Amino acid sequence: MSKRTATKRKAATTAEHEIKRAKGETNLFNLKWYEHGEPLSKGFVPLVYLYGDTLPGCSKIASFDMDSTLISVKSGAKFAKNHADWIWWHETVPKKLAELHKDGYRLIIFTNQGGIEKHHTKLDDIKRKCEKLIEETNAPIYVFIATGENHFRKPATSMYDFFVENCNQNVEIDKKNSFYCGDAAGRINNWTAGKKKDFSCADRKFAHNIGLTFKTPEECFLDEAPTTKFEWGSINPGEYINKLSNGKTTNETKTYHKSTQEVVILQGPPASGKSTFSRRYFQPYNYEIINRDKLQTPAKCLKAAKEALDSGQSVVIDNTNPAAASRSEYIALAESHKIPCRCFVLNTPIELCHHLNYVRVHQTSGEVRRIPDVGYNVYKKNYEAPKANEGLAEIINIDFIPKFDTETHEKIFHYYTES
Repeated sequence: MSKRTATKRKAATTAEHEIKRAKGETNLFNLKWYEHGEPLSKGFVPLVYLYGDTLPGCSKIASFDMDSTLISVKSGAKFAKNHADWIWWHETVPKKLAELHKDGYRLIIFTNQGGIEKHHTKLDDIKRKCEKLIEETNAPIYVFIATGENHFRKPATSMYDFFVENCNQNVEIDKKNSFYCGDAAGRINNWTAGKKKDFSCADRKFAHNIGLTFKTPEECFLDEAPTTKFEWGSINPGEYINKLSNGKTTNETKTYHKSTQEVVILQGPPASGKSTFSRRYFQPYNYEIINRDKLQTPAKCLKAAKEALDSGQSVVIDNTNPAAASRSEYIALAESHKIPCRCFVLNTPIELCHHLNYVRVHQTSGEVRRIPDVGYNVYKKNYEAPKANEGLAEIINIDFIPKFDTETHEKIFHYYTES
């Protein structure tokens, strides 16, 4: 074949590949790009995935993070400049992937790509990069991309769950012979001589949550021994809650409501359980729940509370209410209606609040968004413990004891979450 002929054939192949890309297909193994979920920030759906419905299901899976696990940034920059700015993490990687495919494993990438929410061009770059990985490996690789801060983001299990339920032809996963590999392993500084600590433990947590053996890239591709020098970086929810409640859970029905009209103010950090407490103990008794997340502004909350009281209802102020000033208007409202005002303080430890912050994102399939850390900082800055001389008829402390509405919610609660 002449050099000129080879050049023409390469150009034709490239053109064919671009036509298939426009249709959402890759040029290998009949894989196709799909989107799942309701659009979130800037119109992006929460999950983008590459899958081939003509391929058989596999009982064994070899799954991987992508960045700093399968590939590195070629330019040496912190983030890739474009779809071509990458090299294999190690020269053994494509060979190992091809061997795993030959041994009957389904190759899968599960990757968090939060930057997609900020940069529209990044998704296309990631797609092109994944397609090139497949081409150079010469084996089909499914890809699942969590596009931002949503319930598909690792270490939540939603990407894996979606694969099992929709992309494996109903074949059950052999978890004992499957694994997940990633670089976010929680390894501490100098876990081996001269190595810096990992930026997070999200990959190790993800493997734990989905029940697969975890491997670092060094273990998987270089046959190094597993390191024991790592930290989870967040609470173990099962151990934590056992210690907090001495292993007790509760399904008992407690009574906190009154038969006479009143104002109830809840006070506690973000994700401390206030909305669940309102829904469980007051809403069934015709209390109007006043929530700023729904009403948007303090003025609208105060107006809604007044209207409910004017109609004869009791109200629950389901906001963080950290300062005396934030509580004073509702106390005054109660006084103007000549009814008592009680305050319920949710004593949920702050580290558990951070855990619950992620839990409810997963439990609601992303309907409830994660509260950023600044929300906790503002709460701490403004905090004043409630006092009777504010005009409160009663101050009641509520300790956190787990009570789960469903088995699924209990399962999600016990997952590791981000730091």
